[in-house]
Amino acid sequence: MKKKHMEIYRADVMGFCYGVKRAMKIAEKAAKDGVKAVTYGPIIHNPQVVGRLAEAGVPAVNELDEVKDEIVIIRSHGVGPSCYNTLKCKNLALMDATCPYVKRNQEITRQLVADGKQVVLIGEKKHPEMKSVAEWAVGHSYMVETMEDVDALPPMQEAHIVIQTTFSVALADRLITAIKQKVPVVHVNKSICDATMQRQQAARELARKVDVMIVIGGCNSANTGRLAEVCRSEGAVTHHIETAEELKPEWFRSQDKIGITAGASTPDWIIEEVVGIMENMKEMLDQEEMNLDVHKGSVVEGKVIEVLDDKAYISFGYKTEAVLQAHEYSYPAPASLKDVLKVGDTLRVQVVSGVKEDSTIYVSKIKVDRLADWDVVEEAFQKGEPVECEGIEAIKVGLLVQIKSLRGFIPLSQGDLRFVHSLQGLVGQKFPAKILEVDRTKNRLVLSRKAVLEDQKNTEMDEIEEAYQNGTVLQGTVKKIMPYGAFIGINGVEGLLHISDISWKKIGKVEDVLKPDQVIDVKIKSFDREKQRISFTHKDCLPNPWETAVHDHQIDDVVDAKVVKILEFGVIVELEDGLTGLLHINEMTDDHNKKPGDICQVGDDLKVRIINIDEGRRRISFSLVEAPVHDAPEET
Repeated sequence: MKKKHMEIYRADVMGFCYGVKRAMKIAEKAAKDGVKAVTYGPIIHNPQVVGRLAEAGVPAVNELDEVKDEIVIIRSHGVGPSCYNTLKCKNLALMDATCPYVKRNQEITRQLVADGKQVVLIGEKKHPEMKSVAEWAVGHSYMVETMEDVDALPPMQEAHIVIQTTFSVALADRLITAIKQKVPVVHVNKSICDATMQRQQAARELARKVDVMIVIGGCNSANTGRLAEVCRSEGAVTHHIETAEELKPEWFRSQDKIGITAGASTPDWIIEEVVGIMENMKEMLDQEEMNLDVHKGSVVEGKVIEVLDDKAYISFGYKTEAVLQAHEYSYPAPASLKDVLKVGDTLRVQVVSGVKEDSTIYVSKIKVDRLADWDVVEEAFQKGEPVECEGIEAIKVGLLVQIKSLRGFIPLSQGDLRFVHSLQGLVGQKFPAKILEVDRTKNRLVLSRKAVLEDQKNTEMDEIEEAYQNGTVLQGTVKKIMPYGAFIGINGVEGLLHISDISWKKIGKVEDVLKPDQVIDVKIKSFDREKQRISFTHKDCLPNPWETAVHDHQIDDVVDAKVVKILEFGVIVELEDGLTGLLHINEMTDDHNKKPGDICQVGDDLKVRIINIDEGRRRISFSLVEAPVHDAPEET
């Protein structure tokens, strides 16, 4: 009977929906353009995507009180009117990434309430989308998630139903039927989006055909959780995972058909990584099945009876000779076996094929040589120590590596600290890696370069944390210049030096002061190890003019100053040594009809007199000695 092998099938529809793609496009463009922005809550229900956005400079915040001057991106699940009001009151700019289908639900609900209708919201009470929709109907709606919620509805003659866009189609139908039995007149707004229905139907059809379903998506994603429920309801053994790292070979060892689907918040790169790892598992499992049939593993001593360039024939006492191929002699393989063997030589070899009368028997010398190397890697595995690898070949799902005489595999997800699409850059390179799995009986050696890099990064973070606690001055390199500051690198760790922390003087453009690859002294201003977020200050490594230069000035001194900011009641001026202070309008003119902007402009050079110095409050006041001269407008 022919053995069956694991087969992998993808759902016809899965991954990002239109609303999620739109939200991601808005957030990714903000990151690419260097816009100072945050998302109000996770932009979508996928931790990996949210983490990537944060690394790109667009973090998520849970409270608007955390926002200072950043642009606020409304996440795909939407918000209620109170949030829009708060943003308006705080004078904060926004980019609205609310899913159009959610937006439609909000508008339907708002209009129903305006028309005096009673609204019943069907969906998950704790889901952010439902919370946002409910805010548009405060005091005029009831939320229904279960049959118990239907039973708890008060008497009403008419109900208008609005459904969560990602809710279960089947459950929504059951709840609507129950409501109709209780309420005489029911109007239903079919607001479950087409993408949700299509994904659920595609998952349902695939789950009926396979033994195991892998559902990919955030654990906090409602639509992904719904897909898992749909698959289980069809009888498939279902595993809900976020990333390929959660896959376990034992899930598939005895199964024939595997289905894969993904939620509307799952990016293509995560789906492809899971599919790639699954395909690699399939190859390993198929190999295991074959080895169970044909691999004997016996170590025998034989004599060379014939030598050719590409193979040698070995007699070890069986009725037929065994074949030792050149690539099974050593690594790298010799150009010709005639260069290393002669008739009569005795070798210890391992049988690598079935010993059958009607088939060729193959043996390997390199496998015997590898026994000692297996001892080395097993010891390294037990001690958690890295081993040196060399990249041999980049494949779709990872990298094949050489460790002494052994071959190993680094999955794509374990090749670097961040996900990369290929490990081709490591081919021909030697580097340390930690062993994740070692099984000499199955010739399986799985490693992680990522684990070594994480250890190195932890060590670097320890040094950064110590420097932060001690207030140590460090030398950093300018890696990237942005409109709002510069990214500074120290021992492989990068952090932000904000424009306000570069100098005690006001800076117009970062590039006027800093250049790429410039080495500067910095101190760590703030440090969040958990979020791996660091901010630096350069000006704290420089003399503070309020501690040094202020002593060079006295009241009644006349000094040169530059206008750096116009206020309603005066202007802020800066002295050459970095001190700044106020030149009040009363000290500029006696004409009460004039405003500060009528007298001077930002960038003007003034002669001013010091009229007050308050070192305790770090304030200095001036009066105007000589106003700037501006060319009078030409008469026409």
